[in-house]
Amino acid sequence: MLTPEEAKAVLLEDLTPLPPVRALLRHALGRALRETVRSTRDLPISDNSAMDGYAVRASDVAAAGPGSPVRLRVVGTVAAGAVAGAPVGPGEAIRI
Repeated sequence: MLTPEEAKAVLLEDLTPLPPVRALLRHALGRALRETVRSTRDLPISDNSAMDGYAVRASDVAAAGPGSPVRLRVVGTVAAGAVAGAPVGPGEAIRI
């Protein structure tokens, strides 16, 4: 009797990839892409957040945890749909 891994190996030995085909987007559900999709522009046009919170620098909070909290200075607020006037600096946070 074969193990599941051995059975999988036997099946995969006889499989060959199907050739790529063109398909309309509406018929592409469930298919695999032949190549990486690239866009000529960023969407959305600006960075956005799905909910309220704080924008921080990853390097400032990388070592943070329950036993080692990090304090950051809140230097501003950015309303929904607005763009921050400047990037978040070291040790800073922006309320969004």
